[in-house]
Amino acid sequence: MRFTSRRRRAVRWRFSKVSRGVDAPNTDTQHRTPTTRATFRTHRMAFELFACDPLMGAPRLPSPGRRSDRADLLAEIARLEIGRAVVRHRGAIDCGPITGNLLVAEETAGHDLLLPCPMVTPDGEEPDFKIGATIDRLIGTGARSCWIDPDLETFSLQPWCAGALYDVLSQRRMPLLLNYRPERMDDLDAVLGAYPELMLILLEAPRLGRNRMIYPLLERHANLVLCLSHSYSVVDGIEDLCRTFGHERWVFGTGYPDAESGAAVAGLAYAEVSDEARSAIGSGNLERLLARVQ
Repeated sequence: MRFTSRRRRAVRWRFSKVSRGVDAPNTDTQHRTPTTRATFRTHRMAFELFACDPLMGAPRLPSPGRRSDRADLLAEIARLEIGRAVVRHRGAIDCGPITGNLLVAEETAGHDLLLPCPMVTPDGEEPDFKIGATIDRLIGTGARSCWIDPDLETFSLQPWCAGALYDVLSQRRMPLLLNYRPERMDDLDAVLGAYPELMLILLEAPRLGRNRMIYPLLERHANLVLCLSHSYSVVDGIEDLCRTFGHERWVFGTGYPDAESGAAVAGLAYAEVSDEARSAIGSGNLERLLARVQ
């Protein structure tokens, strides 16, 4: 995708200034109008937001001014008028899935806005290490999605290693979240092809324009879903995805706590797509995926 310098400058201004209510420069008087806080809020209120990627919990070496605890997350979603959020916990990264899953269950309990997303591994949890029993228990505690980190937990994404997990998630119709890594694309092709009922949500899709690996995967596998967060700040990227594949395979993300979540909100609010598509991406698609769990 190639764009003129004028187009690039206008888009950079639009996304960097919109949340502060600064009028956009009228770089093309025939086709552009000033963007203000009032027009942003009017556009924004037309659709709901359901974030699928927040990561709660302070890092092992916290940065000054960053809390990323439950209170901070609730304040952030209130600031941006996000209706609900599927929440992972950093404790799963620093201390392991069992500890992280206990923490995310505790932190989301009693908060209707927050849905727990536990980390899982192909072998399940103690004492029996049966992945089916583990997934059923997590569903019983309110989880409607789960996530994996094969690098951290040292397992292969290939079916010979994680096939039992994919089988169970396919049967339970439970979405699986996984961070984007370019070296994982061959593995994802094998997994998505072997398990067409497995809905896999790819987080942190990068700002690479018409991605030469993601687009072919999307063409080959209808069960691949992209999370469109701050990292997918591709000029006309959402528009091109909707033109090429429709609007039912994209969900909204914030990049919390590592990014300014308003960037993702503005990206969706100002995407030149239909109101139906904007509402589906903002919340409807994720609601539909989570409602399938059984």
